[in-house]
Amino acid sequence: MTADGAAPAPIAVVRAIYDAIASRDYKGGFSLLADDFVWHEPAHAFHGRTHRGSEEIRQRLETQLDVFDEFMIEPEVLHADGARVAASVRQRARGGASGVEVEIRIGHLWTVREGKIARLDAFAARDDALRALGSTRQPETL
Repeated sequence: MTADGAAPAPIAVVRAIYDAIASRDYKGGFSLLADDFVWHEPAHAFHGRTHRGSEEIRQRLETQLDVFDEFMIEPEVLHADGARVAASVRQRARGGASGVEVEIRIGHLWTVREGKIARLDAFAARDDALRALGSTRQPETL
């Protein structure tokens, strides 16, 4: 909540979750999620399916961290429209066993409700998140 008791702007909440991920502040990141948080990944993704609730999300992230020695998510551009925020994201990782480095650019579409993240939809193509948002507003570059 802000100083006046209002919920923070959705784009501020999304920035905060990316900051928490970047600093490996998982406790802080989980505190930004609504109790009924849903994370939908496309079927062809690493763990492609819909994940629900804190415990399932925690298990999903632990599995990912077991596979990769390094993992970084960096938002490049944010587009906000009401409670939803589309992000063009650069994701880099290095395999734990193979040492192979990979980099992809994907899209995230976040839905924020009452200052908490209620949903994350991940897209294989960064423009798909923007199309799903359907906004004509100018992006906010980071």
